[in-house]
Amino acid sequence: MNDYYRDAPDLYDQTARGIPGDVEFYRDLAVASGGPVVELGVGTGRIAIPTAAAGVEVIGIDRSPEMLAVARTRAEAAGVTSRLRLEAGDMRSFTVAEPVPLVTIPYRAFLHNLEDADQAATLRACRRALRPGGRLALNVFNPDLRIIERWQAKGARHVEPFDGEGRIEAHHEFRPAARMVTSRLRWREGGDVRNGSLTLRYVTRAEMEGLLATAGFTVEALYGDCHGAPFEEGYTELVWIAVRRS
Repeated sequence: MNDYYRDAPDLYDQTARGIPGDVEFYRDLAVASGGPVVELGVGTGRIAIPTAAAGVEVIGIDRSPEMLAVARTRAEAAGVTSRLRLEAGDMRSFTVAEPVPLVTIPYRAFLHNLEDADQAATLRACRRALRPGGRLALNVFNPDLRIIERWQAKGARHVEPFDGEGRIEAHHEFRPAARMVTSRLRWREGGDVRNGSLTLRYVTRAEMEGLLATAGFTVEALYGDCHGAPFEEGYTELVWIAVRRS
């Protein structure tokens, strides 16, 4: 588990706001499914809480007790604890008591799988949790080398100045051979400066297609954003919906 999630759960929502339309995208899929829904990498509940507020039962799973503690507080404030069950667990090995119609892995959480075996295990666990014909929805960033080059051309360091709101400074290191990006982070907490890191292993379109097929899924749709635009060259996001084969 990345130490950023352990050490700065309250700061997370200030610095990780998702991609445009993702809350509505996953919430609407959940409503259409009828629930219950499993959300992997539920974090602080940014998507799960609005989904539960829409009347859908959500099982939110995350490895970080600190993030889950924030999510519980926010779920109580939103009045949705009866429809949002938060559990500590690993996306590679989670189980559910009864198969569900939808599993979601929002906001690139799938990229925390840093090995081939981790990626495959997560997709197998998702398939086991789904009813035949159930759907898996997830999004990851598009690791098009031209896009990465543009990011690098802008400078590897992204800085938001420290202030009373606890802004963060990040330095991103791309390792194309390993297909990984590590963000080294600094933030102010009270009068102290804290350090942490966050590592993701990115997945190409072809790799994800192969992983899904091997795990027993058929791709239903691939979008370039969470507004339903068909994926085309140059989009920075890969938004997948896949159906469990019987």
